[in-house]
Amino acid sequence: MWSKQSGDATGAISPAPEHPHAHPVRGAWLVRVGDGPALGWVLRHRADLADPFTYEVYACGLGPDGLRVWITRRDSLNAAVAWVLQHDEEMLAFGRRLRSDPGQPAGRDADAGSPDAGSPDAGSPDADAAAPGSGDGGVEAGRDAGQRFR
Repeated sequence: MWSKQSGDATGAISPAPEHPHAHPVRGAWLVRVGDGPALGWVLRHRADLADPFTYEVYACGLGPDGLRVWITRRDSLNAAVAWVLQHDEEMLAFGRRLRSDPGQPAGRDADAGSPDAGSPDAGSPDADAAAPGSGDGGVEAGRDAGQRFR
């Protein structure tokens, strides 16, 4: 049992949830089976610190407002990924109707007509990793950028 006086907080730390088809990417999970196309995103959310986490499913692609489109909510990562896998055809069809997301890692078998198909990282083994060609460069880049404008 953990107490402030014992100095042992390991009992208070729970491991991050995992699923074989949910690949961690920048604080979210990208749902993809093998080398297939990305089916959707799952983000962990809670409205208040006292509330339990919920897992929000989002489509791959951007809506008219430039944001990812929310699909459904589930109580666990496993339930969210299972929902995406059960609705894979609908998720792919819906995602094709949305605007492309420049931060979206492409699958190795991306369609020739896909905007990401010609990108140099589309077929790389770790295209799921951190999408090195996009993003803000992380904390270090932000700190350097702030120093330039002082």
